[in-house]
Amino acid sequence: MSLGIYLHIPFCKQKCLYCDFNSYAGKERMVEEYCHALEQEILSYPAGDAVATIYFGGGTPTVLGAERLAALLGVLKAHFSLAKNCEITAECNPGTIDKAGLSMLYQAGFNRLSIGLQSTDDETLKKLGRIHSYQEFLECFQNAREVGFSNLSLDLMYGLPNQTPEEWKKTLREALRCCPEHLSCYGLKIEEGTPFARMELSLPSDDDVRKMYDDCVEVLQGAGYERYEISNFAKPGLESRHNCRYWRYENFVGFGAGAYSCKEGKRWFNVAGIPDYCRAISQSKSA
Repeated sequence: MSLGIYLHIPFCKQKCLYCDFNSYAGKERMVEEYCHALEQEILSYPAGDAVATIYFGGGTPTVLGAERLAALLGVLKAHFSLAKNCEITAECNPGTIDKAGLSMLYQAGFNRLSIGLQSTDDETLKKLGRIHSYQEFLECFQNAREVGFSNLSLDLMYGLPNQTPEEWKKTLREALRCCPEHLSCYGLKIEEGTPFARMELSLPSDDDVRKMYDDCVEVLQGAGYERYEISNFAKPGLESRHNCRYWRYENFVGFGAGAYSCKEGKRWFNVAGIPDYCRAISQSKSA
């Protein structure tokens, strides 16, 4: 029986204005304690299943630094039996890792990156609270290619404040110039508790948002990408195998603060707060 593994890294340099994920900025002092707790949780899990996919998500995993990520992957490799073609993904934001760090990830065994681009317009990126520019993304993407990554995914967002369908199509076309293997295109959703929820925003109409999605499907399929899930598009054979596990209700186990698991029809999840998670692991090896 194969298994997918998810590792949650809840640290960010800066929270985006739309984000309601279990992630925190300004908690760098807790990184070492958290990584130790994560290792303990991994080692406490029975290691019988063959691992088909591994996904480091967040937050922003690359804020830990490549050395820590490589060490965590090493713990997984030592404890579990990984399939020969195991898909090993790390989420990555431009501005949080340099070329040497990307090379270290690749040498450690990561074979797929999911890069958070969101928009190719610098003013839009600022309005979203992103810390990078489009040029910094291009440098990150090129660096990833040069160190050996042949499976790269981009995250994009539409339905953004003041965004028009024409601007969205421009973002799509510019992203396609990079020739990524995979794209995830998400419509903005205003979540309670986020800064965006407290702001007066000029959002596109429902009709325009629907057009943006339809344009997304048309442009990406016209460029050779297959839509295999509502928001995800891939070159043939390069779908995210880890994400497909979720949709197919296949077994996966999550480690880290707030991580979810699903195995043999049972679902469970960890406590979300970083201090609560570390305390639970130190006291009982279970969160």
